[in-house]
Amino acid sequence: MSSLIQAIPPQILYPLSFIAGLVLFLGPISTWYRNKKVTELTALNDLADLGKPRIEGKRIDGTAVVAGGSVAGLLTARVCSAHFSRVLIVEPEGWTATAEGLSDEARLSKAENGKKPNIRTRVQQYTSLHSYQPFTYLALKEMFPDFETEARKIDPAAIAPCDFQVHLGGRHLRPPLGFYKGTLPKFLTVSRPAYETLLRKLVKNNCDNVEFVTGTVTGINIDVDGPSQGLEGAGTGDRIQSVVIRSKEGVETAEPALLLADCTGPSLAALKWVSTPAKPLKVPKDVYDPKMYYTTCEYNIEPAKFEKVHFPGGFANASVIYNFLPDSRMERRVLLVFKRENNTLQFVCGGWDLAARPKSIADVRSFMSQIKGVDPVPDYMFQIADALEASNADATASYTDVKLPPCHFVKYHQVLDKIPTNLIAVGDAVLRVNPIRGQGCTKAAIGAATLSGVLQYCNPVFHSNSSREVLPDQFGKMFFERQNSRIQPVWDQTKAEDYGWDTTTPVEGESLTDGAWVRWYTWNLIAVALNSDSVGAAVYNSAMFIAPGTDVTTPGIALQVAWAGIKESLGLTKYGV
Repeated sequence: MSSLIQAIPPQILYPLSFIAGLVLFLGPISTWYRNKKVTELTALNDLADLGKPRIEGKRIDGTAVVAGGSVAGLLTARVCSAHFSRVLIVEPEGWTATAEGLSDEARLSKAENGKKPNIRTRVQQYTSLHSYQPFTYLALKEMFPDFETEARKIDPAAIAPCDFQVHLGGRHLRPPLGFYKGTLPKFLTVSRPAYETLLRKLVKNNCDNVEFVTGTVTGINIDVDGPSQGLEGAGTGDRIQSVVIRSKEGVETAEPALLLADCTGPSLAALKWVSTPAKPLKVPKDVYDPKMYYTTCEYNIEPAKFEKVHFPGGFANASVIYNFLPDSRMERRVLLVFKRENNTLQFVCGGWDLAARPKSIADVRSFMSQIKGVDPVPDYMFQIADALEASNADATASYTDVKLPPCHFVKYHQVLDKIPTNLIAVGDAVLRVNPIRGQGCTKAAIGAATLSGVLQYCNPVFHSNSSREVLPDQFGKMFFERQNSRIQPVWDQTKAEDYGWDTTTPVEGESLTDGAWVRWYTWNLIAVALNSDSVGAAVYNSAMFIAPGTDVTTPGIALQVAWAGIKESLGLTKYGV
């Protein structure tokens, strides 16, 4: 080896030595940087402690009040059950706390002519199509030891390898089977009603200190005796002493609370709690309207009628059939097709400022035929429409229209010195994005995991003026700042994509040109990912919330993206092809 090195001319040896030394130097720095981003931008490092007893073993003596008993509320209550002696879920819809709320059969039994109603009257998208990225599966597996068993009671195929059959602008972005050696990460495949029912059942089965109360949290009582001992200077020191709960009959009672979690979704209840006539507070809130309309078309199917559908891998083995997400430069329609429990097939047909939507299988066929992409909608989708018509699926079909309310981002992290130190907000109560990308339920799981991570290493402190233990004055600050670093990228990315359609109404003070760089990078990133297994794996992992978004902006990937953009600008490619 030494003789070989001596044979290399110095003018070549010295640069090679420099490059080798640089690689050895940058390798550990690159690893350190990525680990840092995993901690900051994801909740992956919080998974191990989810659902686990507190490190000190003893729960905090007091009540955590969770306002809202839907997905975010149930996940938050599960986390709190490991840390507080008592957890109270306050939910306006009383039936959810009864036996009826523990089985989706109650909804199915109310079906007329096979059409299933929305019995969750306060949740607009309850019967709409939902998806859950692998992070949600990982979180549920840690939270509930019986999760997989209970999920498979709903549907033996309730947990499956995660292939979302993504077609971006018509181009099939295949999952990274090579990266995962043939076995993709798992995900949950059931419908939203089944998922919420499952969560409620799991909480009741596993959390003996969680109580369900029918009512609404209408206000808060503030303890203004000053900061906790030893933590002066951490904001105002104001904390919630108790919450006001109004029953269905209109009776109001005060419930002592060590923690109050706003999980009321788009009601944004905490905005009302923290601002009073005596002490008004305007919390910054960004709002924009993508003018998104969609219809969830749900069909009861006979599996035998679909045996001749030429779906890759077999229709019977599939969980997701097709996901068309448009390139805003050529299309505004979106088409999503999922198989669900009880031999149900769900289509989502919609788009940006697209008011005319399907009301029959014939309409769905017409909708699919109008979609513009680099590659057309595959033939098997029209074969599925044929099979639906052959089995007269329209007779029991449901068509649920949704006009998406404006997206919002409540920036509690910017007013931490003005809000109570033991108030948090999770899920849509802090950030609601365009649901067409199916991120809402996973966003709630990220919030719950973040709360777990803060609580696990947060010890109560003695409050000298009231002679009781409370959460530290920096608790709310820690939670909101940590959660914000993990969900802000979701807001930034989806907003930038929505700004690609000229019908979107932007955030006040912004224009639709904002985010143009993000759109350009995303388009060219996909073009690279279509032809690179390693880049495709980075895109998949970050989209599934099992890797930080910075994985798709590394120098090596950024150079490939830049080259793809240059080729398109020179006319050598179009739409990355």
